[in-house]
Amino acid sequence: MPKGVQPTAEQVNEVKTRFLQNLAAEPPAVPIHPSDLARIKDSDVWITQLLEAYKLDVEKAIIRLRQNCEWRQSFGTNDINETNVNQEYLHDGEIYVHNQDKDGMPLLIVNMSKHNKNKNQEDLIRLMVYWVERVQHETNYSKKITLFMDMTNAGLGNLDLDYIKSIIALFETKYPNAPNYIVVHELPFLLNAAFKIVKGFMPAEALEILRVTTKKDVNEYVDKSNCLKIWGGDDDYTYKFQAK
Repeated sequence: MPKGVQPTAEQVNEVKTRFLQNLAAEPPAVPIHPSDLARIKDSDVWITQLLEAYKLDVEKAIIRLRQNCEWRQSFGTNDINETNVNQEYLHDGEIYVHNQDKDGMPLLIVNMSKHNKNKNQEDLIRLMVYWVERVQHETNYSKKITLFMDMTNAGLGNLDLDYIKSIIALFETKYPNAPNYIVVHELPFLLNAAFKIVKGFMPAEALEILRVTTKKDVNEYVDKSNCLKIWGGDDDYTYKFQAK
């Protein structure tokens, strides 16, 4: 996916300076995590990506940076690891990272055929945050992520609009700079009407990177060697969790 307009050094510095000034003048009730503060002070990557995501809107980037820092502290984002997420969900293969798209960006795969409404949504979102954070740490925040919604063999029993809304909201508000593409693969005919509803609450930025694929055209975004066999590719991988 082509990059957006890149911010200038002056714009990045303005966001950083004003954010830190605001933080000093109006500190949050719970201090921002030292790791997040260090990322802001010692690197321009986070702010650059936010400005890119928000089309160089300095004001919006400042507001979102503050909101995200406070959310990360309350959610315990920096402390999430493989020992404190739902162990059943970690190992069942609904959410995991494997292979990459044609741009070299990791695939965050959501296997919707393994989903049902009885699962705890908060635990699922926490697991998704775990994988996003893991990828970002492993790539030093240098790579985006392609969200690959695998609808192969999914049916009405797997449909959960509230869950899908939560996933979209997570990336829209907490990781707006993260997605490279959002791929919806092998959408069953029975779910077309529900998909139209989903598109209705997706922000414009998400619709720009949304791609709906089948076995015939998925290789436009994921090489055959990186596609699972069930997608028509060469990879016979079966998910098994591997610790960092």
